[in-house]
Amino acid sequence: MLQTNSNQPFIFSSPRLREQIGASFEITLLSKWVKDKAEELLNTKTLPSSFWVSDSSGKVIVRFSDDEGDSKDLAKQLIRAVTLRALTDAPGLDVTGVFIETSSGPVDPADLKRLDREFSEYSLNRRPAAARFPQFPFLERADESALPAVAPLTKSDTNRIYATARAVGVKESYEGRVKLKEQEKQDNDEESQSTVLVDFNSILYTATKEDAKPDYKLSLPARFKRAWALPARFKQLDDVSGHLKTSMADLYRDPTRLEAAFQETAVVEQEIVQESEAPEDSQPIQETTPPLLSSVGVVHVDGNGVGVIMRDLGRAFKETNNTLDKLAKAPYPREPNPCGKKPPRVCPNNKKPPRFQWFIMEVNYRLDGVVKAAVAAAWRDMEDYAHGRQAPPVVPVLVGGDDLTVYVEGKFALPFAEAYIRHYEDLTEKDELLKQLAVVAGAKKAGPLTASAGVAIVGRNFPFHIAYDLAEGLVSRGKKLGKKKDTVPCSTIDFHVLRDATVLDPDDTLDEYKGRAQRPFLIGHYAPQRIGDATTTSAEETPTTTSQPLSSWARILQAVAAFDGKKPDGPTQTTGDPFPRARANRIVKLLAEGKEDQAATEWGDALQNTPSAGLLARQLMLLSPHSSSSDEAGESLEQIKWLLDLIDLSENLPDRYLASRISRDADCVGSQEAADGSTKGGAQ
Repeated sequence: MLQTNSNQPFIFSSPRLREQIGASFEITLLSKWVKDKAEELLNTKTLPSSFWVSDSSGKVIVRFSDDEGDSKDLAKQLIRAVTLRALTDAPGLDVTGVFIETSSGPVDPADLKRLDREFSEYSLNRRPAAARFPQFPFLERADESALPAVAPLTKSDTNRIYATARAVGVKESYEGRVKLKEQEKQDNDEESQSTVLVDFNSILYTATKEDAKPDYKLSLPARFKRAWALPARFKQLDDVSGHLKTSMADLYRDPTRLEAAFQETAVVEQEIVQESEAPEDSQPIQETTPPLLSSVGVVHVDGNGVGVIMRDLGRAFKETNNTLDKLAKAPYPREPNPCGKKPPRVCPNNKKPPRFQWFIMEVNYRLDGVVKAAVAAAWRDMEDYAHGRQAPPVVPVLVGGDDLTVYVEGKFALPFAEAYIRHYEDLTEKDELLKQLAVVAGAKKAGPLTASAGVAIVGRNFPFHIAYDLAEGLVSRGKKLGKKKDTVPCSTIDFHVLRDATVLDPDDTLDEYKGRAQRPFLIGHYAPQRIGDATTTSAEETPTTTSQPLSSWARILQAVAAFDGKKPDGPTQTTGDPFPRARANRIVKLLAEGKEDQAATEWGDALQNTPSAGLLARQLMLLSPHSSSSDEAGESLEQIKWLLDLIDLSENLPDRYLASRISRDADCVGSQEAADGSTKGGAQ
């Protein structure tokens, strides 16, 4: 097993966005390093199907057999070669390799547990990656880092990076402009736009040349992260380009310019490489410069129960083994399983087939495909929510397994998080293997996997690593609600708008919501069951509650619309004045001070004297309080605990998002009712 350690510190140790983009990409190179060396050791271009056991972001498990040579020696050579390559191609990345000897049969769950124990024991006795960069008095410290500064990368370094990027499938060029017909070009020769292919090697060269200026003192990890940033960004866009309407030229390919949108940087405009200096057959970048963002959203999402599945793959295999031979094609793009298209059957001589290995690889690649497809779908939704303005820049920083961290414009952070979870649930429900694993993850029956999202909305220059810690704390708080004992697992969204930078500890920051807010919110497929507005599906039973036609998230948005003085069902229309912000803030302050009776009195006064309060109260009654109070005072208290949530949501959602998202749910309900009506009519 070869595994990268301390991935989050490796990525977020740098305050610069482009270095984080490059660091995230370096982690994904582990699989390629293993594959390259294994092919060399076995002298083959096609590795045997029994070689791969598990392949996920930052963790690879492979198998050598004695038929291929001295398996123990092969394992040692592979570990040595891969860790040395990490030293040269990704300085600062901590890669650990261990091996165990097993029987000659296929891998089983007991082998994986032994391997994990071996890894844990070895990790406790090895030097950390930071020990590679000792601090001596005569070494000059790098800018923005505690590591020593080093000389700029050489041409051979950048050429090696370029060659590796090409090998992992990063496209070398993209169409940067619209190609006109030949006749139009002749008619408008001066104003015409011909197709321009932008070679990322020239941009890489430009960025490296910029970083090599004498006033830039960078550490070795920082120089490599910056060099990897551009291929990494191209790979991000390549993964989603088929899903988006925006042209590649408008997707902010250049990480240096992209960085300037999210934080102050000394390099906004790159120098144009002189023709004599530029690589052969390359052209300078022609790039749309992103706008400077007033706020930044850090979105962190973690799957619920996926860790349980991966920690007990033996049980997961038993639960799904009978269905593996009948799996349909995944409804999203994904990598092919190197162990074969179909699970192996009984081998000759009645040997036990490596079916368990096939299952692990299939789960790895299906989860990876789902996450990438959900990111692409959510990114596409951001284009729709932009409504005529330029779509916001989206920067996936950490995409591995079921984890996701994305930077986006502050007002689009919550819409992105909700869209990602919605698509993630939809895709896993349509996947015949993953929906069966939902039972292992805690669901009562096969269905979609769930996830928890945390959104930290901060200022443009706020440190990313602190915002990430806050978003991670929000996810943890959401999981406590989403995975509540004796309930069905449910997706959640939690968020925080940072206004006071003097309190940065996640626990202290989140304590301010106690008793005066309803977040985190239950959303997604299982929310109706948890909230209590789901009807029974059996025809013989009487519905237990009144069914709500819109999703829980759409109903929250309807309350935001009412709070803003807009029509809940059609937020493009106004119904009068919005609920007074001064009164709302006053009620929130009373709740924070523990004066619940005074807050309830203030709310009662608003209901009598503020025209917009009545409509707002009706919308709040449709939402789910976290309390089971049945008396009028208790219901009133639960309603006013939504006010802080509504204030923050009102100020941190894009224009016209309420209308488009609510109408989307309404259209889905209408389509479903029409389909149901058609079915009933046919039956009659």
